[in-house]
Amino acid sequence: MQIPGVLLKTELSRIKPDLSRRRTWLREGAIRSAGQWYVTPEAPADLVALLEQGVRPTCLDAAALHGLWIPRGSGVHVYRPRVIDAPEPGPHMLPLRRWVDPMTNELVPFPEPDNGWPRSRLQPLVFHGPRMRAWPGTDPVPGIMQTLDHAARCLPTVKAAILIESALNTSALHRPELEALLAGLPERFRTPLSRVRSDAQSGTETAVRWWLEGLRVRVRSQVQLLPDTRVDLLVGTNWVIECDSRQFHDAPDQYREDRRRDLALASRGYRVTRLTWEQVFLEWAVTEQTLLTMLHRREHRRALPA
Repeated sequence: MQIPGVLLKTELSRIKPDLSRRRTWLREGAIRSAGQWYVTPEAPADLVALLEQGVRPTCLDAAALHGLWIPRGSGVHVYRPRVIDAPEPGPHMLPLRRWVDPMTNELVPFPEPDNGWPRSRLQPLVFHGPRMRAWPGTDPVPGIMQTLDHAARCLPTVKAAILIESALNTSALHRPELEALLAGLPERFRTPLSRVRSDAQSGTETAVRWWLEGLRVRVRSQVQLLPDTRVDLLVGTNWVIECDSRQFHDAPDQYREDRRRDLALASRGYRVTRLTWEQVFLEWAVTEQTLLTMLHRREHRRALPA
């Protein structure tokens, strides 16, 4: 995956063989050296910091740069060839995380911590294996297939599923590529991940659906219940579960629209439960017990009113 402002030194030498021109760019600050790379001021600072350590991002951190929905995780996930020795123990660095700016619809780093945005914390490097004899390509970030292969072998199954379903939903990954990805995994990873779907709108939805499926509860995703209303999950016949798609709360307009939908669904006999990002990823033990209590009542099996 190419990143604006980052180019392997050997690639720049091939594209611009004029050594004096490259030296001028370096002297004037148009480019600077970062390990094996030349970078410009537009290069993402968090990525450059990793490249300067002789490693490249993968797993969760590369998935963020691919624009996927990222579950909570620990560490900064990287890989390297055998010929490169990173400091042991590796330094603590900032995880690579992105969000879609609603004003520009572009993938951008999180803003400075303010107005409710979280402060990123330095985390240790998590090295992925097996260590290769050489870099598989000249791009600073691995392609989607290698990123997801590393994730499937590293993360808990549901978190790997969140990344894969996000890639399918955004068309970063297509069905033939999924089949190749799964075929290359050991059976202990391949079998559970064969359940992935392409219609999940968020990692929160994936996490809740996988939990329900694990209990063998009948659940359907992205169901059109009213002409203008599609819901995240329909449990049984009448229980709608809507899952917040992100850690940061929606705008007031979205809040009002959600309540309008809830009222319309209630008028048809549906029971609506809304789960926040925090309830699923920070407070799951409490949330799980509450949902189990509701399931045990079996009210989700009741027929809708005529």
